[in-house]
Amino acid sequence: MRKFFTAITAILVIVMGVSQGAQAAKRGGTLRIGIEGNPPHLDFIRALGTPAKFYRDVSGAALVKLDKNYNIVGDLAHKWEISNDARTITFHLRPGATFHDGTPLDAAAIKWNMDVINNRIRTSWFKKAKKKNPKARFFSLLNTYMSQVEKVEVVDKHTVKFHQKKIGKGVTMSAMAGYFPRISFVSPKAYDKDNKKFRRSPVGGGPFKIVDYKPKRHVMMERNKDYYIKGRPYLDRIEVYYMPNALQRLNALRSGEIDVILNVPKALVATLKKTKGTRLYSGKAATTFAAPINNKRKPWTDIRIRKALTCYGLDRAKIAKTALRGLTVPWATFSAPGSPDAIDLTAMCPYDPQRAKKLLTEAGHSSSNPVKFVMTINNTDPTFNDVSVLMKEMYARLGVKMDIRVVDRATWVNLVIRKRKTDMTLQDSIPTYGINSNSHMFYTGTPFDYMMTKDSKLDAMVEEWRSEIDPQIQMKISHRMQRYLVEKAYYPALAGSPYFQAAKDHVKGWKFMNKYLFDLTDTWLDK
Repeated sequence: MRKFFTAITAILVIVMGVSQGAQAAKRGGTLRIGIEGNPPHLDFIRALGTPAKFYRDVSGAALVKLDKNYNIVGDLAHKWEISNDARTITFHLRPGATFHDGTPLDAAAIKWNMDVINNRIRTSWFKKAKKKNPKARFFSLLNTYMSQVEKVEVVDKHTVKFHQKKIGKGVTMSAMAGYFPRISFVSPKAYDKDNKKFRRSPVGGGPFKIVDYKPKRHVMMERNKDYYIKGRPYLDRIEVYYMPNALQRLNALRSGEIDVILNVPKALVATLKKTKGTRLYSGKAATTFAAPINNKRKPWTDIRIRKALTCYGLDRAKIAKTALRGLTVPWATFSAPGSPDAIDLTAMCPYDPQRAKKLLTEAGHSSSNPVKFVMTINNTDPTFNDVSVLMKEMYARLGVKMDIRVVDRATWVNLVIRKRKTDMTLQDSIPTYGINSNSHMFYTGTPFDYMMTKDSKLDAMVEEWRSEIDPQIQMKISHRMQRYLVEKAYYPALAGSPYFQAAKDHVKGWKFMNKYLFDLTDTWLDK
């Protein structure tokens, strides 16, 4: 018996020691972040780009989200039921949730948001705009992955039911949880009345509320004391500073001016690894480093030129080893190396300059009639310049003339995505949570198909994927699509692109989730 009590005492000492040694999260403090891009506005329903996603995730409320293992878990919805045919999803909401302006974040608000996203109702401000300009149109990237929701039914104050079309029923849950345009709901009262004001002062319902937005300067956020998850968040305030220059962000972190670099350029990874008091975060490469082309602009309308320059004319191994600092692998596939459905098709595009030259000759090009085009890159990451210079040298060996144009990020988004007035660009892509999560880049049924493939066979595969609810069948369709994209040379993937973030050691509870989700709910400061 004495031995038994001695053993129990020993166990209690160990357990108490672990408990006392573990750090408890502290409430309070201000987290300062350096961000590379400046969104032109903060309209959660229509804003594009990684910086806009960051603010949408941190300030917004969504029905579901991803956990650290990329499983779909509840957010505003604490549970849900999906019908056997997946045509109906019933969400049960946390009671008492409100938007930052105090208005109810309930089933009626969810229905209103979905109806606006899918153009079933028009806001007051858009009706006025339409009267002034009958050609005015309302576009939302959220509609790209939510158009299959044909009806939203309010069952009661805390229960909402989504009724879906057959084509698209396989998209909804993963899109709401982990796609780049994750659905974040806005206050109907604030959004309906004055969009100009909302673009500067968005009203969401998430853990932090935006209190001050100065374009090209900063975004200030404060803790939402009425957040629907009790006891969260821990931080009192988040200050995000616009720092387009990578070295500026590095120096600010070193000096203590900021606590976090949201996006660490690959050129600075080695330096930050050696920086005392700093932790580097990364994971499987959920993004690709690619050189998207506009397939409807010359010279890319000719598949021989596409094959020559985006397949055989690129030394992907050299790009990965030098410009990307050996941090990744050569890659020719649409889905990233770390994506659940990725297949490595890089062997389909071996570096073969002679084969590339032969295709160019067949297409009618020679030293006296060279292929000419412009590579447009943005200035937020020195890696873009490093890769473009390498590509220019590779193309020069083929007798191809590539000029490089450098613009700021806002101009880049406007030229590449909105106006589609670029020949080729470089993109450290948005994350691929399955091939459908970025299909807006090539699917003709969206207003954001800036790759401009306009290929009915590819469109049919997208719709086939979106209509399937069996993950194994979706996987097979995805592999077919990825292979087809390489065969047609529609999308010049270059390499995997691991995403890095850096934070001071006193930043605790930081969740690294690539770019799938920016979640600062559990982040706290140990200082």
